[in-house]
Amino acid sequence: MKRYFLCTQEKLRFSITTLLLCALVSPLSFALQESTGPNGSNVQAVHDLGYTGEGISVGLISQDHARYTHEAFFDKDGEGMPTGTSHANYYNATDEDPTLYVPISHDTSVGGIICSRGGASYPNDKGAAPAAELYSFRVTRNASETDPNKVIAPVWVQEALDQALDDGCQIIVTGIQLGGATDGNSIWSLIYDYYAYEYNLVFATAAGNYASSVTVFGDTYNSITTGGLIGTATDLYGRVGSGSNPGPTSDGRQKPDIAAPSQNQWVPINGDISWRNEGTTAGQTSWSVPHTGGVAAVLLSYANSPESPEANDNQNEVIKAVIVNSTFPNIQDEYGTATTGQVWNKYRGYGRIDAKRTYDILSSPKITPSSSTENSKGWAYDTVASGQQDSYTVQGIKNERLVVTLTWNRRIIWNDQNSPQNLGHGIIEDGELEASLADLDLEIYDPDDYDNAITTKFSAIDNLEKFDLLLTKTGDYLIKVVNQSGNESADYAIAFELLEPLEADYNTDYVVNGLDFSKLSAEWLNTLNLNDLLILAQEWLTYDPKYYSP
Repeated sequence: MKRYFLCTQEKLRFSITTLLLCALVSPLSFALQESTGPNGSNVQAVHDLGYTGEGISVGLISQDHARYTHEAFFDKDGEGMPTGTSHANYYNATDEDPTLYVPISHDTSVGGIICSRGGASYPNDKGAAPAAELYSFRVTRNASETDPNKVIAPVWVQEALDQALDDGCQIIVTGIQLGGATDGNSIWSLIYDYYAYEYNLVFATAAGNYASSVTVFGDTYNSITTGGLIGTATDLYGRVGSGSNPGPTSDGRQKPDIAAPSQNQWVPINGDISWRNEGTTAGQTSWSVPHTGGVAAVLLSYANSPESPEANDNQNEVIKAVIVNSTFPNIQDEYGTATTGQVWNKYRGYGRIDAKRTYDILSSPKITPSSSTENSKGWAYDTVASGQQDSYTVQGIKNERLVVTLTWNRRIIWNDQNSPQNLGHGIIEDGELEASLADLDLEIYDPDDYDNAITTKFSAIDNLEKFDLLLTKTGDYLIKVVNQSGNESADYAIAFELLEPLEADYNTDYVVNGLDFSKLSAEWLNTLNLNDLLILAQEWLTYDPKYYSP
């Protein structure tokens, strides 16, 4: 993750005062292949089903360009040699020549994690969406310049997003971070939220590095903000890195949303056949956020395919809801302390991204308001008017876990008026973007009591809510999306999953007593010794690895 600090004064352009390059490490025991495996982003399991990002274009907004001539971005022949034309493209969005090409290793590596097709010597080091098209956009220049008007400008970011739309991009991955207040109201964050709301773009933003809290652009409401994970065992990404920025935002919102692999990934760098290992125990989020963008690409390749019978499964709210709902929460924080359950944690958000579970939810039938479903997972996309509510019924069984996520976009309206005679000139400037957020609540009700919700209310400033409930009864659980706003409607998405009963959750009302032990000693090989007790202690309260025992 490139790090930029912005001047405190709000101007059209800002200066970069500090740039921290990601540190390098040399061990070869990990690879890009491992980071996309079962204990990484688990996206290989979706590749095996035939969804690899084909037909999807991903925009990378960063300091410079990915090296489009690198072998990683070409198809390969039977011997692993590059063939055809590159699947990477570049555009200079600054006020210089738009054809200016400035490839750097950082952006080449980020692009490789998104959509590498492997190399002649590294055929298995494929990205999260190896069949996707990459478009990299340069939005900074003169990094050593002290003039605040010559480094990065909102208009350059806008130019990059407009060009990304022209290129057919449905996903934007951001490889830079900016300093300043992280309350979602900087012009940078407003621009991102505007394009997400107006053009249905999926934004994958990074939590950032080496700061005390999430940085811009990770503070955007409508993006999926990602923290960085490091290895706790071979091929197991189970801990947040020491340099991955924790939440919340400066105004108290729960960011990051998720976490993804960062450490030890074998990735392309500058030089057409050059590769190296990237990512340290700092968990730099430059190497984690491309996993989120790549997972979104494989999901959209399914949503856009003939195999998807449902409308609206390509909406950015739906992609965000299913990704967050299916996360793996059993992750250590940056200090190695366990973070239990599906509640949000300031280091890892709701947990490690899991592409296969995400796909399983998205490929399940869509549900509609006032409907009841017997399915164990699914999603919905609809609109709830101000002061109104939508309801859904899910049939649960005692000791199952019901996991439900709700998200909706912050609404951004652009009034293009800060120009002569207020005629509008197509350039977003300070004061032209007006933000508003509907106040939605996710409420879940017990089968025997549809009057009193069993969930607590979230803060009105968050636009993502998630609950994980251990069900105490068998019956129809009512899920409501309630719009508390007085004059604000909202499009929203929900995702849900009923998980199989966990051994540690069985018979929660059962009390073990001496009679149980006497029966055990009488029936278990007629003897009970210390080795038996050891086995009992190890096996009795085993649990699904998605959870710690409650």
